[in-house]
This record gives sequence, structure tokens and C-alpha cells, in this order.
Amino acid sequence: MNPRAFLPFLIVASLMQPLAGQAMVRIGLSTEGSEWQVALEGGGELRTRSGRLIMKLRDGEKLRIWWDSRGEADPTDEYRIRVGGDMSAPAAAEVMRRLRELGEQPEKLFVPDGASWKVLTGHFEKAEDTEQILQKLSGNGFTELWVSSEHRPGKLRKGRALYAVTERYERRALPSEGALFRSNNGLVQLFGKGRYRGTVEFFPNADGRLTVVNQLALEDYVRGVVPREMGANEYPNVEALKAQAVAARTYVVANHGKRKNAGFDLLDTPLDQVYGGVDGEQPLADRAVAETAGLIATYNGTPIQALFTADSGGATVDNSFVFGGPQPYLKGVSNYPDKPMAISFKGAVDPGTDQSWLNLELLRLAAFGIILPDVLTSEKMEQPLRSNDLSEPMARLTQRLGLPNPERPAAKDLQLYLWMARTLGFDRVVEGMERAQDAAYFVGPVIAKPADRPLAAFLARRGIVTTAMWNGQPTLRDGLTALSRMWLELEAPELAEGTLLRDGTVRRKVPGAVPEPLPLANFLFLAEESVGGQLRLLSEAHIQVGDRVRWMPREGGSRLLIRRLDPDGAAWDRYNPTAHWKVELKDSELLAKVKSRVGAGGIRALELDHNEHGRVLKLTVRDTRGVGHEFTGMRIRALLGLKDNVFRYLTVGTGDKKRWIFYGRGWGHAVGMDQTGAYGMALEGYTYDQILKRYYKGIEITAIQ
Repeated sequence: MNPRAFLPFLIVASLMQPLAGQAMVRIGLSTEGSEWQVALEGGGELRTRSGRLIMKLRDGEKLRIWWDSRGEADPTDEYRIRVGGDMSAPAAAEVMRRLRELGEQPEKLFVPDGASWKVLTGHFEKAEDTEQILQKLSGNGFTELWVSSEHRPGKLRKGRALYAVTERYERRALPSEGALFRSNNGLVQLFGKGRYRGTVEFFPNADGRLTVVNQLALEDYVRGVVPREMGANEYPNVEALKAQAVAARTYVVANHGKRKNAGFDLLDTPLDQVYGGVDGEQPLADRAVAETAGLIATYNGTPIQALFTADSGGATVDNSFVFGGPQPYLKGVSNYPDKPMAISFKGAVDPGTDQSWLNLELLRLAAFGIILPDVLTSEKMEQPLRSNDLSEPMARLTQRLGLPNPERPAAKDLQLYLWMARTLGFDRVVEGMERAQDAAYFVGPVIAKPADRPLAAFLARRGIVTTAMWNGQPTLRDGLTALSRMWLELEAPELAEGTLLRDGTVRRKVPGAVPEPLPLANFLFLAEESVGGQLRLLSEAHIQVGDRVRWMPREGGSRLLIRRLDPDGAAWDRYNPTAHWKVELKDSELLAKVKSRVGAGGIRALELDHNEHGRVLKLTVRDTRGVGHEFTGMRIRALLGLKDNVFRYLTVGTGDKKRWIFYGRGWGHAVGMDQTGAYGMALEGYTYDQILKRYYKGIEITAIQ
């Protein structure tokens, strides 16, 4: 049976038409399964793909679509040797000429995303079968070779039939060209996949499986893309989401019909754009789509290839280094602002230069007035703990907690920990649970009285008084730290956290939360937290917009603000968890990765050619024979199993114990719009069109014609 019998001419022709106005797009949801369960919200119809009614369905009624194909089709997966990277048509023609002179039968394929070409040769069932050809080509001057897994359409063997099976197990034969679902309220549910607007089609494909296609309006499709590509929970800024909406819409327009031979326009995966249907939609993203409806990015009047990447590691890169295309608008740009936007804050307490004693427990007590600001000095914190040092803080804390006023302590030294614990009632929870043996295990012999040991074990077990605090001369810092930890056992004055916005408000770290004012009217304590967690009090700080800040919510306004230095620095694209990363590989693991792509018996060295932003433009794997195997573009990170091409490495160990440690940043191909960088720009007040014009040089924002 001819596979193209499943692709009526009318459908193929429609895929080749340019998008305009309220155009419809066809998204491939699956090409793998042989059966699906479907339900229509509000009821609806099952029709032939040409429109003839087959049956009506009730609201929520389930119908199983089953392709009985015996699961038989010619093999469609194979290995081929890719020669060179993405290249221009003339360059591809020259490579093919050289290959033909060596007796090869090369083929060139168009790469739509980069408007470039790739050259393939050979057909192999197993990767190891490529070894002989790899050696021949390498010996004839071809340095960039890559064993890739390719898909080849097979010849479909005649199947039995396509069926619809009802909830009562009644089987109804369907036309072999497929069927179409349309819901009365516009939502079709595919169990195990999601809910979709528009219509959903099923038809057999050349692999002996079912192709599932969602046809819907362009704007509805973009609503399902934006949250999956740049979710509002991760990037809650409408201008950043509007930039993503325009980029996603542009990508559809520029690539409409890209996969027409499969019966649809685009896939719902990162191979095109991630699309989640109705279940992927979000209100803030919907607003971004609505406010940019019909707008796309064009260059000289033509829709651009609106490539985008998750995080470019500080700077994007020219498309010519990745996909090989000549697009003048896909040029590399830095993700660092010329002058970071910052807001100045002042604190009333500056304890001086030596702040090694400072910790969060002390700041918590100070923020709620349980200790006074004049206590926060190195001189006082390092003094030996005296009984009268804790009287006033305990009185303030018990008043806050509604507990009886404390008696003045007669104890001293380590006994003061026990006095605080008894004052707060912890002695009432240890009887019969804590054992003297546990106290000996945690604390040692420093607690002499048997009656004190269960309570000491409890304080050690909970981390309130650490082993080091038990086994030394307690200081005022130790006593107040223990008091703060006891307070946390009874009440949880947790720090709030959010992102500092350019108007001085903060966005809480809660999904869907809106910005709220940061109350600083009674502000006393301004602190900075380093990447390692060390705190220091400041009298003044210029906090960069987008930094994470923490504060202590309380009536009358927070008296404490903590600026957290971002471990990813000052770049606009610092908000992605993969902005910086580390990967470690054993020598055997790295060799296995290399041998799966090229013929190398061992690795002598990795030679890296970097650009000014630290991005590796060319990787040469020097094998033990001294032969260099070159890799460019996306094949670099794919070979090494890294997230991006911005990296350096070091090695430790020798022989079988050798390890390769890679330090890098970024995630993706780094061409076009940096999604995380777009969010960083939006935080500083850039509008969606300014964002797009930074990442796509020389473009215009125009309406679809």
C-alpha cells in the first residue's frame, strides 16, 4: 500500500499555503502509538477526514481508536555518517563532489531552522558498522565526521483496518485514511496526553502506527506554546512572555509546512516548539498572546527564523557557528547590561569590619526586637556568656509567646542552655523519651547531673545546642543562637523571599503571586548574604534589580532586609538553574561517548577553540594515534553530554583513574533570543519589542499579512 495514500492531496496542498490572518496550523502530537482513547468535552462528532459524519458522541463518552496493522513495517531507523557541520548549498555541493570521488553516494538534506544543508553518506544497521568508512574518510582529509541516527520512511505493509471501539466494546470500522474528532465546546481529550482545542485527527503512517494531529487556530496554538517554552511561574513578567509569544508565532509562520510529508506542520516537541494544548495554558501567558495577537518578527519583510534558547551562558552566538545559516539577524549579543539597574538601601546598624560571629539566628532575634541593636558587635558577641545576659531577651521572648515571665537564672556556663530550655517548657517533652545514654553519645561527660542529661540529649538531637557548643566555653553568641533556635521550635517567624523589581517592590516566591510593596519604614538591619551563606551587616547597599531578597514579615514593617548575592552573577540570563554547572566524567565514560560517534581507540587530549565569551566554537578530539576529530556547533555538547558549549575543563588522576571535570554555563544552542535573558531584560523595564530587537538584529515587528 502506498504510504502517501494516507495523505490526501487536499491536505498536503493546504500545508504548503502561507499563514495569514486567523490561519489554522497542524501540530503532530504523536507518530508512535497504535491505539488511543478519546473523549469530547460537551460531546461532539467523529467524522471522516473529508467531513462525512461517522457517529455522535456524548459528553465525556470514551472512544478507543485502534489501528490493527500487525505492527509490521520495514525498519526505519538507521545510522549514517554526517560529513561536516551545517553548511551553505555551495559548500555542501563541494563536499559531495569530494565524497563521490572516493566512491561514496552522499545525500544532502535541508535544515530549515538554520536555512543550511547537511551532508550524509552510507546506510548502516549498527553504529559500529561505520568504522571502516570513518577511517577511510578521516584518512582522506575529512576531520569533522559524526555518526548520527536517522529516520528513513519505510514501506508500509498492508494492515487489517482502523477501528473505533465504544465503551460497550462495539467495534466500528473506520476509513483507512483516518478519522477526525470535533468537540461541541472545542476541547478534545487524549488520555495520557492532554486536552486540545480545535480538531484531532488520526491516520496510519508509514511506520505502521497512528499519526495524531491537532488542527487549531494559530493564536490558540501559541497559547499552548508560550507557557511550555517560558512558563509564567518561572518567568512571571508579561513583557518577557510577550517576546516569547511573538517569537513562537514567528517560528510557526516561517516554518509552516516544515513537516508536510508527515501530514502536519510542526511537532509538539523541542524539535520545533514545545506545545501543551489547553493543559499548558496560563492566564499571564494568555494575556501576553492576546496583547501581541497577529504580530511577528520580520527582516526585509520576510518572517525570520525566530530561534530561541533557554540560557546562552552570558552571550548568544552567530548562527553561522551553530546551524551554519547566513541569517544577518541571528548575530551574537552579550547578556550583560552596560550598567546594571540597582536600587539603593540604607541600614541603621553597621557593626564594623569583623562580622565572623554574625548568623541568621541573631538577625532573627534583632529583627523582632528580642535583642537590641547595640548587642550586635564583635566585642560583645565574643564575651563569655553570663547569667544576666539572657534575662532581658528571655523576658521579651516569653512575653511574645504568652508564657510566664522567667525567673532570674542562678545557673552559669552550660547550665544556661538548660535554664532557657526549661523556661520555654522543653523539659516537659523529654521525660520517658530521652535517655542518659543518648546524652553521653551526643554531648559526652560535660553534663554531670543525671537529671539534666535527657534535656541535654533533646537539645543536641534537635540541633539547638551543637556538640561544639556543649564542649567549649559558651559565648554570648552561643547563648543567643541557642535561644533563637529554641524560639523556632515553638514559632516559625520564617523569612519571606522574593525578587526585587525596579519600582522597589518585590515579587514573592510564590507561584502566581503579584508584586507587593516591601515595607521598609522601620528599617534597621541591612545585610548581605554571600554565595557560601556568610552574612554581613551593611550601612548601605546598591541592590541589583532581579536579585533575590529576604525579609522578616512583621507588623509595622520589616526591620531586616537581606540581599542574596546571586551565584550566577550580574548577567540578564542568571535566573536559570543551569546558568552555571559542573559535569564530571570518568575517562572510560568519555571514551565511550567519543567512540559512539567517531572511530577513536583512546583520547590523548581535548583541544578547544573559544570565542571571546568562552564559547567553544570547535572541539578537536586528539586520539592516541595523534589523529584529530573535529566537532562544531551542537555536536560539541552532544558528544560530551554537556548542556552548552560554554565550558572549560581540567583533568585529575591517571590511567584508569583519570577523570575529566567540566565547568560550564548555559543550556541550549545559544542562537537567537535567550529566554532567560529576555526575562532579565524585562525585569529592568525593557518592552517586548526592545527585547526582540536586541536578540534579532535589524528586525521589525509587523502584523501577519
